[in-house]
Amino acid sequence: MSNSQPLLLERKLVPKVWGGQMLSQLLDIDVPAGTAIGETWELYDRPEGSSRLRGEQRTLAEVLREDPVALLGAGVAAGTNARFPLMLKFIDAREALSVQVHPDDDLARAENDRGKNEAWVVLHAGPRARICRGVRADVDVETFRGAADSAAVEQLLWAFTPQVGDCVHVPAGTVHAMGPDVVVFEVQQNSDVTYRLYDWGRDRDVHVQKALAAMRFVGGGQNRREVPTQLDDGGELLVTESHFRLRRYRVSDSLRLPTRGRFATVTVIGGNGDLVWPSSAGPQRLALQRGDTALVPAALAEVVVEAAAPMVMLVCDPGEK
Repeated sequence: MSNSQPLLLERKLVPKVWGGQMLSQLLDIDVPAGTAIGETWELYDRPEGSSRLRGEQRTLAEVLREDPVALLGAGVAAGTNARFPLMLKFIDAREALSVQVHPDDDLARAENDRGKNEAWVVLHAGPRARICRGVRADVDVETFRGAADSAAVEQLLWAFTPQVGDCVHVPAGTVHAMGPDVVVFEVQQNSDVTYRLYDWGRDRDVHVQKALAAMRFVGGGQNRREVPTQLDDGGELLVTESHFRLRRYRVSDSLRLPTRGRFATVTVIGGNGDLVWPSSAGPQRLALQRGDTALVPAALAEVVVEAAAPMVMLVCDPGEK
């Protein structure tokens, strides 16, 4: 049955020293009072656990093992150790995350993991909001290496003030930092490998040599914000790359979402409504509230989104290899 209906997923709350409480306000997520929640894992399939299907004991990993092609789609590769290839998160950077780099697939093999290409959509930007992506155009490799593990690195990064709705693509090897005062939705390869260069004086491990080895020295903050491309179905294409595609839709009435034989994820960041799909017993419905993520299996040809209140959705599917 799971291969012919969307799957509503439960989340995992992840406390972080830099986290906060904004996810409860923005997305109606139940954040325990007094707890600094830095991330919620909305879709995950990791060695330490896998998304549970809402209302069931089964997990995403178990559904994937039952029939990988029906879930992912023909020709869609699974991740490391046959796990789901993507991971979706909300991130609340109340304070600044570390200055960091993620490895590509080749380097990540040494960690028994995948590389980490990722993209963010900004959901909140407070008065101190800042994102760093890449280094300034006038910074050479040796200058950066000399300052990479100290406070001086801050002056070498290409920083900007994000606005709500901005999309930022962060390919593997791109030095970056986020926060303070920023909340984002993140789609990424299924990976948990982060190499920290500098952590603003917090007492956490850094991985300077690994980070420098993984870094692709791209200056000038190129493509610091993605320019959306309008799609024929009324949506916006935010990012397309070899690992994932990210689209945004604003739905006031209804929208058809064909899968074209590949899985899709639907994350609601505004409004609410239903996913509707056909079955032998007639049309079936799944209610989606703000903050929810549903996984549409490849075996389901299409779903229809019916908005009860104007909806904003982020839709992810496999990249084009």
